[in-house]
Amino acid sequence: MRGGLGRAYDRLLTGYTISNVGNGVLLAAIPLLAASNTRNPLAISGLTVAAGLPWIMIGPLSGAIVDRVDRRSVMVLAELGRAGLMGIAAFYVFLGGESIIVLYALLVLVGVGETLFDPAGLALVPGLVRPEQLDAANSRLYGTQTLVQRFVGPPLGGWLFALAAWAPLGVDALSFLAAGMVVLGLPRGASRTPSEHRTAGLMAETVEGVRRVWRDSVLRAFMVGAGALHFATAAGLSVLVLIAQDRFGLTGFGFGLTMGGLAVGYFLGYVVAPSITARFPRARICVGALVGVTGGFLLVAVSWFPLLGGLGLALVGLLGAQFDVVAITYRQSAVPDHVLGRVLTGFWFVVHGAIPVGALVGGLVATWAGVGYTYVAAALSVAAVAPYLWVALRSEELDPERLQGESPCS
Repeated sequence: MRGGLGRAYDRLLTGYTISNVGNGVLLAAIPLLAASNTRNPLAISGLTVAAGLPWIMIGPLSGAIVDRVDRRSVMVLAELGRAGLMGIAAFYVFLGGESIIVLYALLVLVGVGETLFDPAGLALVPGLVRPEQLDAANSRLYGTQTLVQRFVGPPLGGWLFALAAWAPLGVDALSFLAAGMVVLGLPRGASRTPSEHRTAGLMAETVEGVRRVWRDSVLRAFMVGAGALHFATAAGLSVLVLIAQDRFGLTGFGFGLTMGGLAVGYFLGYVVAPSITARFPRARICVGALVGVTGGFLLVAVSWFPLLGGLGLALVGLLGAQFDVVAITYRQSAVPDHVLGRVLTGFWFVVHGAIPVGALVGGLVATWAGVGYTYVAAALSVAAVAPYLWVALRSEELDPERLQGESPCS
């Protein structure tokens, strides 16, 4: 997953990689901080709820901002803001602070930066590569991002937490600062097209993003499929720290490695995604991915050994990656640049909105029926969407090269 797509793209990829090291450290550090003070499944699953709230509260508004201003500047400011927040949080924990309410607030504020950084970066990609390179560009971006966020970051976060509870937060501050400095080197406005609808007003532009996604049948189908995947994954991850510690008997580092199973699957999935999309119809790839993800969650539900649980998570990641690449490439190819930020965040408004709901359901199911049944519920939620996705996508054109010059959702 190296080179070949241009220096500007490589710089963007580097910035994403460094930033997501910090995100990955948080994935392990925050649950471990919370679990050291409470064993309540609902309280711990509330962390995932807090992390998803920014996409519901201000996600579409962030998209309108991304479409109005220089996208490079948005990314830099988002990273500098997150670096400052993590520095303050590290000092708070160093002084002995341990309130779970503070952890909730921290995740919400850091998530606000994410709602600006991620869509701005993805909206830059179509201007940095050719249409036929989009599958490879997105695979590398998502693959490297997921590898460090889910595999490198969590074990590092667990190891740092074992050294000192404040250490992971301090490393996060440095990673966000470094990512901001790297992104600062991107060409200003290299792929920026000024909005054609600035006179409509910021709130009108915000609503437009959600409306465009919902009215287009293909975007709506991708949104429902991605929402189901996010719902199910959030449900599983929200109580993973409990199944890792109580069923598998794992410590902080082992918990990070278990989460790493999901990352390995995603990484391998992104590596092979360009070859898969070149060989098979994209609609079949998406539907097959959902069916396979169902099996992965069921494997976690019945496993009592860390290796088997990790394999189940790896299967979820491997097949979920195929769906991601097809979905993001379609959006980048079919949506005009001047509204791409709004469409991306309008899409994520619904998709990420499924995260806190999934986390809440995961915590409730674990409380009432047991942690294993959370993964059964996750499997059923994904399986239920597969038939709808097949009907909606089977006769649609999804190839980015054939979509060039078309704008089906304009």
